[in-house]
Amino acid sequence: MDLENSNSLPSSLSTLCNSLEHTVNPQKVFVGFDGFVDEIIHVVDIRYQSDSYKRIPTIQAYADRIARGSGMSTNIELVSQQVKMGGNGPILANALLNYEVDVTYMGAIGYPEPDPVFHGLTRCRKLIGLAPPAATDALEFNDGKIIASKLSALNSITWETILNRCSLTELIRIFEDCSHLVFSNWSMIVGMNQIFREFLKQVAPNISAAEKSAFFDLADPEKRTQEDLQTALSYIMKFTEAGFRVTLSMNLKEACEICEVLGKEIPDYRCADTRELLEYLSTCLPLFCTVIHLVDRACCLHDNEYCEVMGPYCREPKLTTGAGDNFNAGFLYGLIRDLSFTDCLCLGCASSGFYVRHAKSPGLQELKDFLVLWFGHALEHPEIKI
Repeated sequence: MDLENSNSLPSSLSTLCNSLEHTVNPQKVFVGFDGFVDEIIHVVDIRYQSDSYKRIPTIQAYADRIARGSGMSTNIELVSQQVKMGGNGPILANALLNYEVDVTYMGAIGYPEPDPVFHGLTRCRKLIGLAPPAATDALEFNDGKIIASKLSALNSITWETILNRCSLTELIRIFEDCSHLVFSNWSMIVGMNQIFREFLKQVAPNISAAEKSAFFDLADPEKRTQEDLQTALSYIMKFTEAGFRVTLSMNLKEACEICEVLGKEIPDYRCADTRELLEYLSTCLPLFCTVIHLVDRACCLHDNEYCEVMGPYCREPKLTTGAGDNFNAGFLYGLIRDLSFTDCLCLGCASSGFYVRHAKSPGLQELKDFLVLWFGHALEHPEIKI
């Protein structure tokens, strides 16, 4: 698609697309520590033939189907769609690699050799396996997904395991070499608070935190205790105190859960006001940036300035598992390119919007082409509020 000859482009889009033409800043990114083998699954509503069926379209319809079996038992037919690389960290890292970012990945991707499902990560500058991957059954619906995970492999993700795979001297060198540090999936790695503590104790004092960013995606914390979550948030604040520019990215449910553990009452998550949530978080957690990404939009708060972008909503996504990770990759890529927060949100929404439509992370040209379609006539024009 010819960006120069597209007369329908707003000037902001032209500027954004042109900024992506230039060589990426020579900044390196570290991502850790999870890893999954994901099986993407549809749930059958009506079976017509051996090769044709109608799927259950929504989580509510699936819940109703299960509820009808209460006291009587029922059968649920699952149809596997694909087996793919999974985990918040690997999906985010793979998307960054597609944007030609220099990435080091460490996590549960297989040990001593990476599992073949993670072949896309072999493009990393350095790939460090800590443990075998965990496993996920991802039940996909048009309005969301149900993630059923088997997590025993992640119990091996501890500070001791990290030091067994990589000496402290080498670990310090890796973190000193990277400008952006991404810590994903705290909720499913019970050893993550220990990792935060030891990083702050043993690594942070030995690297220059100036101009470094730390990006956190805790993932759904519902099953963790309030005490564990409060501890994690206290460590995240210590990253700020150590000099890191800290960004915390959440979906709406996660943002509500974090606000609640910090003392805010939220009667109905679905009706929660995102600006109110972010402003409350900023009073409790004065971070560099807090971000909430939803199905139809995304918003962030930086230095008391609120930005919101209406995203390219997709009514019938091909794949939603990993959409949030692709949003995070796009947003972080904007931070790497030192773009405005509105542009960061646009890149996050475009990255996620492409992913749910094509069931893969976009490359740079695909990202730019999608931006043109989104801001043009083929997709709904976004409304941007600052």
